[in-house]
Amino acid sequence: MTEFSTNAVTFPNSTDHKLPLPLLIAQDLQFSLRTVERNGQLYYRLQDWLVGVVDEPFAIQKIRTLRRSYYFAAHADAVYLVHEQDAKKRTQAIEHVTDKLLYAITQDLRVTGKRRDTTAVLTIKDYLARAGAFTDRLRREPDKVFDLIGVDPDDALNAVIEAYRKRGKDDRWIAARLMGKIKRQRFLGALKAAVASYLSGRQYAAATDQIYQGLWRRTSAELKKEMELSARANLRDNQPFLALTYQGLAEEVAAQKLADRDRLSWYEALLIIRQVANLIGVQAAATSQFLKVDIATGKPLLTEGVKAGVA
Repeated sequence: MTEFSTNAVTFPNSTDHKLPLPLLIAQDLQFSLRTVERNGQLYYRLQDWLVGVVDEPFAIQKIRTLRRSYYFAAHADAVYLVHEQDAKKRTQAIEHVTDKLLYAITQDLRVTGKRRDTTAVLTIKDYLARAGAFTDRLRREPDKVFDLIGVDPDDALNAVIEAYRKRGKDDRWIAARLMGKIKRQRFLGALKAAVASYLSGRQYAAATDQIYQGLWRRTSAELKKEMELSARANLRDNQPFLALTYQGLAEEVAAQKLADRDRLSWYEALLIIRQVANLIGVQAAATSQFLKVDIATGKPLLTEGVKAGVA
């Protein structure tokens, strides 16, 4: 893995409102937060953040817990490992995370006692709420947000729907997107339970690409390129209703098939996922031809050039 040098940030007393929100918070609470930039994305050193808002023992224990629970693997797209040397010259891989994952981890913190953390974490949660981070979390993970902010589920659901409507999405699309999130979590959970070995973030991504390749004969990266999306863009937030519907169906069926098995090899699990996606992909391709639309992207179906799930 390519190594990048991290940058220690020393903040002035005056607030620079051009700084990203995590750096503004670090400035406000007067702690150093190192960053690394990769492909235009800024990653924050998680241990610096947790030490700053809580304390060092808490930070060490929290990161150990996240590692043991495969949290970082499940969020691999938002994590970048930087190799650093400790005091004994041993090389260690240190987690750096995106701002949104930083917010999610902070919002999930449960702190008690007389540490600095009790006040600091509450202050940061309030800061994030006022800055819109809780609204963003509500959009991304509506099933987890209620306990964090004490909001009524009906009000929260209405907020999610309204946020998507402001982005031009209709109610059919919104329902498919939210249900798709649930089905995806079920799919990834079934995959984790069925495979005997530890799965890395790249393997979860590869499993998802088996869904895309079986349905659309294209990978996530290829679909993003066709849709002129950036590499960091969320593909499903930009796909049409029918694409979300077929992907949700494929993940639901794959989850059921995986749930019937245990101690599978990685290859065996991928084979099951691809078989399911291929099966549903036949019907998806027929629907694309019938509608004259490439369901995966929403673009008009061309005689040549657009694959539309046809092998």
